[in-house]
Amino acid sequence: MQEATAQQIALLHHTLGLRPDQREGRRNHFVAGPGHHDMQDLEALERLGLMARGRAPALCEPGDIVFRTTDAGRALAIERLPDPPPPKKHNQHHQWLDADSGHSFGEWLCGGQLPKFETRGYCGYGSHNTLEYRMYRMSGYGYGAWCDVEGQWAKTKKEAKASYKAALKARKAQRAAAQKGE
Repeated sequence: MQEATAQQIALLHHTLGLRPDQREGRRNHFVAGPGHHDMQDLEALERLGLMARGRAPALCEPGDIVFRTTDAGRALAIERLPDPPPPKKHNQHHQWLDADSGHSFGEWLCGGQLPKFETRGYCGYGSHNTLEYRMYRMSGYGYGAWCDVEGQWAKTKKEAKASYKAALKARKAQRAAAQKGE
């Protein structure tokens, strides 16, 4: 007896609405008319006893055929489904959403060490604009908090951020050197 091809198995999956992660069919029909590109495979499935013709509803075009899988077709389709994909990892963003902590994602992720900007000076026009920015990070909580890393004062936030990143890199190198010396 002839076996169904991979394309024909895919048609059975489509007819039933099956996917590797959707193993219970929610439908059982495939409408095809004369000249449909899948007609040869549908008729081959019919000859194999895996599909049967049904009456087309009035909303279909004259000459359309409704194919439905048989019990044998359903069994074969389920048997040949690929394994379901592994479950997605529950990443930190999903953990934050589940926590419903009232904190922003950055605050939840970094805790008290979320970098912040501070400003000084006056925002004016021309030479009267003395506004400067600095980025810093605090460690500890409440009255015991201290400035762990801080960049230099700069004219733009972009420059302040670059200075902060350089200071953060130096702080990490300092910690690594201290750990090697211990």
